[in-house]
Amino acid sequence: MILLNKYKVTDIKKFKRFISMSVLFISILVFASMATLKAYSENIPQFSYIRVERGDTLWSIASKNMEAKDIRKAVYEISKLNSIKNSSIYPGDIIKLPVD
Repeated sequence: MILLNKYKVTDIKKFKRFISMSVLFISILVFASMATLKAYSENIPQFSYIRVERGDTLWSIASKNMEAKDIRKAVYEISKLNSIKNSSIYPGDIIKLPVD
């Protein structure tokens, strides 16, 4: 068997074994890289940050920035995420908001 008019294969069994092992090795590499990418890309929390302005409350921040959720749940998530107790926020504070 002659490959590309340049190389002559003398042992067909060894050649087939080489091709099979090469395909198997490449398949394993592709599968492992896909599994690794998938493992690192799932469940990564996304956040946005805002600066508290004068007159802002957790309720007003939640109603402006998280319209899709129930405001009470949004206020709870914001306070839990930022370890805020007694709803005390001050102008200039940076607050982390979950992005869905």
